[in-house]
Amino acid sequence: MFIIGYTVLEVGITFTLVHVLSIPATYAVGKLFDKIAIRHGLVLIDALDGVSAVLYGLAYGPIAPLMLFLGLLVDDITRIFYPLYQTAERILYPEDKMEEVFAWHMRLPEMSQLIGFGTVSCLWVF
Repeated sequence: MFIIGYTVLEVGITFTLVHVLSIPATYAVGKLFDKIAIRHGLVLIDALDGVSAVLYGLAYGPIAPLMLFLGLLVDDITRIFYPLYQTAERILYPEDKMEEVFAWHMRLPEMSQLIGFGTVSCLWVF
C-alpha cells in the first residue's frame, strides 16, 4: 500500500476502521447463528480462508497492494466467525469430557510439530 502512495496514517485509519466495524459485526453474526445451523458457519470459515489464500497468491505485480488489502479484509471477516468453533465444541462434547478434549487439543499439535520437525531435521542431517 505504501508503494502506491498511501501514507502511514491512511493505512492506519483503514485498518482501524475495519477492526472497529468488526465489533458490531461479531454481535450480529452471533444473533444470526441463533437461527442458522452452526455447521454452515464452520463451512463459511473454511471457504473464506480459501478465498484469502487465493487473494494472497494473486498479490503480485502492480495489483499486489490491492490483493493484500483484500486478503487482509477477508481474513478479518473470517475472524468474526471464529467464536462458532467454541460454540460447536460446547455442543458436541459433554461437559465432563471438555477438560480432556482441550488438553488433547493442545497436545496433538505440539506432538505433530515434534515428530515433523524431528523427521525433517534427521533427513537434513543424515
